[in-house]
Amino acid sequence: MEKEGFDYRNEIEKLHEQNAKMIESLKPVFAITQKLTRELSESLLPAQKALEEFRETIKSHVLNPDSFIDNINKACQDNTKFGWCISAHMTISSYRKIASNEHNQEEKDRVFISEFESNNFELYEQEKKSIILSAQEGWRTFYKECFYLIDNQKYQAVIPSLMSAIEHELTSGQTRDYGKKLIERLKTSLKNEGDPTSLLYAVSTSVLTLLDNKIFKSRDFDRSRLPIINRNWVLHGRDTPSLWGKQDVYKLIAIISALRMLNK
Repeated sequence: MEKEGFDYRNEIEKLHEQNAKMIESLKPVFAITQKLTRELSESLLPAQKALEEFRETIKSHVLNPDSFIDNINKACQDNTKFGWCISAHMTISSYRKIASNEHNQEEKDRVFISEFESNNFELYEQEKKSIILSAQEGWRTFYKECFYLIDNQKYQAVIPSLMSAIEHELTSGQTRDYGKKLIERLKTSLKNEGDPTSLLYAVSTSVLTLLDNKIFKSRDFDRSRLPIINRNWVLHGRDTPSLWGKQDVYKLIAIISALRMLNK
C-alpha cells in the first residue's frame, strides 16, 4: 500500500537519473581499465609465446630427442644455404618455420629481415644489447660504434667491420690462425669433442659450414659475384659496396651472436 504523501514513482525516477549520472561519470574509469587490461594482455603475449614454445621444445626433446635434433639439423642446413644461421635470441620455432616455408634467396632474406624487425625491432635490439654487453673490454666501444652505424642505416660502412669482428669471435684470443685456418681448427675440435646428438653440435656445425662454404669461401676475383656476401671480396676491396644491404648486416650479426653463444 502506497504511503500517503510519498510519491514512489518520482523517487524511482530520481534513482534512475542518479544511476545514469554515476555510470556516465565512471565511463573514463571504465575506458582506462579496458586500456590497461588490453596493454597488459599485449605485454604478456611474448612471454606466453615463449613459454608455449619452451613447453613444445621440451616435449619434443624428451619424447623424441633424435627426431628433434634431426629437425634442427635440417633447418640449419636449409637456412645456412642462404646465409642465415640461428642467432642466440632467435627462437627455434621461428627458425624452423622459415626453413620449412621459404626456399629462395629473396624470400629467405625478406622473412629473416622481418624476424629481426618485428615487434619494434625486438630481436635486433636483443642481439645488439647482448653483443655489446658481453663483448671483451677492448671491443665494447667498437661494437657500440658498429650498432650506431646500423641504427642510422649506414650499412655499407659497417660491413667490413662486422667481417673483422667475425674473425675476432672465431679466435677467442687463443690462436694465431686466421681465415679458413680458424674454421678448420674449430671443425676439428668439434669433431673430436662435440656430441653429435646435442643441439649445440647442430648449431656449431651449421655456423662453421656457413662460414666455410659461403662467407669465408675462397673465390677468384675475376669470377661473378655470389648472392651471399664473401669475406675475401669485402676485406680485399673486390666487392661492390652499393650492393650491401641490411640483409647482409643481419646475417653477420646472427653469425657473431651464434659464435658468442657457442664460445660460452
